[in-house]
Amino acid sequence: MSRQSLAPSRRQALALGAAFVALPAGAAALPAPDPILARIVTHKRLMEPVRACPAVTEDDEERLAVLVRTADHGYAEMLGTAPTSLAGLYALVSYVEGSGQGGVRRDLPLGTQETEDGVTYEDLFLAALRRSLAQLCGEARP
Repeated sequence: MSRQSLAPSRRQALALGAAFVALPAGAAALPAPDPILARIVTHKRLMEPVRACPAVTEDDEERLAVLVRTADHGYAEMLGTAPTSLAGLYALVSYVEGSGQGGVRRDLPLGTQETEDGVTYEDLFLAALRRSLAQLCGEARP
């Protein structure tokens, strides 16, 4: 059995370098990460203290109300963010649906809550899905 080196020859390395230099600027750049993934992680982090708060005393209830408002704001930001990749789109729908958690999320309702501007979470979610799908399909529509 012959042992063939996996390292490129000097000629191959020079050819690869020349091809790389000839690429238009930005052609070799990695795609930007989907912003929805960071929003989902942020919302999960905001929900941890909400779920951990006992809400037994009046002080606990006040603290819980502040935590819920903060988490709700993060949820609205997440729902208003259009995924830029199929993986991000799937992650958002799965998170909102509650996949792996027994089905539809009861703790993160869509249609019953509104932002400070009076927009329902469901409207935010559907608008983000529409923008994402339009972008991913290449059919940007108003």
